[in-house]
Amino acid sequence: MLIRRILPAAALLLAGVLSSCGDGSPSGPTEKPGSELVFLRVAGNAPALQTDRIQFWAKVGDGIEREIRYANTEPGYNGDECLEFKIPGNGLWKKPDGSLFQRGDSVLISIRVVDLQHFSFEFQPAGLRFSPDHPAELRLSFRWADPDLNGDGVVDDRDRSFNFGIWKQEADGLPWVRIGTSRDSDLQELRADISGFTKYAMAGG
Repeated sequence: MLIRRILPAAALLLAGVLSSCGDGSPSGPTEKPGSELVFLRVAGNAPALQTDRIQFWAKVGDGIEREIRYANTEPGYNGDECLEFKIPGNGLWKKPDGSLFQRGDSVLISIRVVDLQHFSFEFQPAGLRFSPDHPAELRLSFRWADPDLNGDGVVDDRDRSFNFGIWKQEADGLPWVRIGTSRDSDLQELRADISGFTKYAMAGG
């Protein structure tokens, strides 16, 4: 039987809770210290990731798409996506030193899972910038998030009102900043356009 068909009742509640939430952008301040945020936790029954780091070359003029997926734990299960990252062919704009990308230029990109217990990711090289007109796209799946969204130890109606999105942190110790996020409850994922590389996480509060 496929794993996605044997989710426990709590995980199914998560999908129902989020189906009516609409836009994934949290209300309130757009900048907060990490101590004031609740970072979504990975469910205890979530499959392991196939890898906690990917590296690839991106070249000017060539669109590229890369993923971090969950492991194939049962026959017939292809592994859900945890993270999906896309760069359009005209997306590369500025190198980390501030100079513009030219035709034929390429850059080695690294995406690392910062914390295996939370949906937190670091993108390198720092300082890489994407075109404001053709940004990169980040999709994060919450299919395997702990249904206790607000972290109070109980799955109840308060999780229904807990709103979350994608937040970024430019450097350790700095506040986290909310970025524009849309939510697809059917696919159970968040989507955001990103303009540059830093640390990103799913959080709310």
